Amino acid sequence: MRMASIIGLFAVCISYIVYARPFAATWDEVDFALALDRYDLLAMQPHFPGYPYFILGGMLIHSFVDNAAKALAIWNGLLMMSATIPMYLLAKTYVEQKYALVVTALVQSLSYVMLIVSQPMSEGSALAILWWYVWSLERALHSDRLYVQLLPLWLFSVMLGIRLSYIPFGIGILYVWWKRTYRLKQLFLYSLAALAFQFIWIFAVAATEGDGFWQLAFSFTTGHFTQWGGTVSTDEAPFWQRVIVLIFYNIIWTGMAKQSIWLLSCFVVLLLITWKRILIPPLYRFLLVAYFFWALFAQNIEKPRHILPLVVIVSFFLFVGALQSSSRLHLTVMLVLLFSQTVIGMQAVKHQATQLPATYQLAYDFEQKEEPFVLFTWEETRVLEYLRVSFPHERVFSFDAFQREKAAFPHVKVYVTDHVIKGFQAQGINVRPYIRPTRTYESSLLSDPVYGRITVYEWREEEKRE
Repeated sequence: MRMASIIGLFAVCISYIVYARPFAATWDEVDFALALDRYDLLAMQPHFPGYPYFILGGMLIHSFVDNAAKALAIWNGLLMMSATIPMYLLAKTYVEQKYALVVTALVQSLSYVMLIVSQPMSEGSALAILWWYVWSLERALHSDRLYVQLLPLWLFSVMLGIRLSYIPFGIGILYVWWKRTYRLKQLFLYSLAALAFQFIWIFAVAATEGDGFWQLAFSFTTGHFTQWGGTVSTDEAPFWQRVIVLIFYNIIWTGMAKQSIWLLSCFVVLLLITWKRILIPPLYRFLLVAYFFWALFAQNIEKPRHILPLVVIVSFFLFVGALQSSSRLHLTVMLVLLFSQTVIGMQAVKHQATQLPATYQLAYDFEQKEEPFVLFTWEETRVLEYLRVSFPHERVFSFDAFQREKAAFPHVKVYVTDHVIKGFQAQGINVRPYIRPTRTYESSLLSDPVYGRITVYEWREEEKRE
């Protein structure tokens, strides 16, 4: 098992470097990739809050790797492999030392985690720092040394400087303070230290943007919770449906099983033979509950990547529970799962790195058209701008704006993407008489659940007259 674990960890590490995704195929990925050459929040390079530690790491790798998207993905992979250390140290406290490496390899080889870490998105780096942060919380629970108490405060600031949405994990610091029963004076001093660490990156980003930073912060926060953020306040689906999607589709089917029947079967078998031994300590229960409700109410459930922290923590204690027994059955199931996760994860990472994303396929296909035309898109325009396509394209949200923009392109063919069509339909516009599907571009919906499939329609006004 130890040898298999070492081989598995080595394979995961190699895949992060060799198959780091070289495409900036979504709006956020373009934001991050552009930031490596010019850091400017007002130009959304990247978008608020700036992700300074993630961008800084990407810049360091960009010094050696020309492709900006690939540089960010490699940075994610390097940080995630560094998280092997705190994973192993934590595992040693819950299982025999000879099995600690097995737990580590099983968590590192979670297939969906591998897929997301190899993207030029901040989730991979944030997830890596989360492991260091949790390890530091464990140490702070059992040590009186000052630097041990300050370490989680600093790591929490680094984590938020990579991904602000991990803010619910701050409850771990409050739990440590509560368990250690600090006096008011100590609480006040540690609170000041925590704020000081946060202000390091906040003031650094604010200094680069000037007076517009705080206005940008307000508008971004407002938009996230009231317009485009996919939070519970903007979700038209029933609340019970949102809960089911989050638990069964995002966490179990996608996050743990990577939408693989075989991996799901392995996890079901492991759970059936282990469930009596699964014990999640109070600290982790607080972390899980806090982030679960955050993901439920304040995150976009259309993007399963937001639930990665829940997946890795739950999986960690599932594997720990399984290795409380060294029976042949348990070890066999764990070995099969380790091999399956690693192989399926590496295949997914390779496919993601070598298959053109749907947005790229769209761009390259329309570059070949010789007839005069204009393409109206939703968020795809951000990728088209990044690729510097030569054909005219416009981003529209409302039907009235579309009518005005379209009038500026007389006597040319008009194309619209399916996301534009869905937006018009949400505004009560009957588009069926006007559209004719022309082509669908497909890549991995796991890599990009929103723009992994794009259908382009031709808009024909003459249909209305008929």
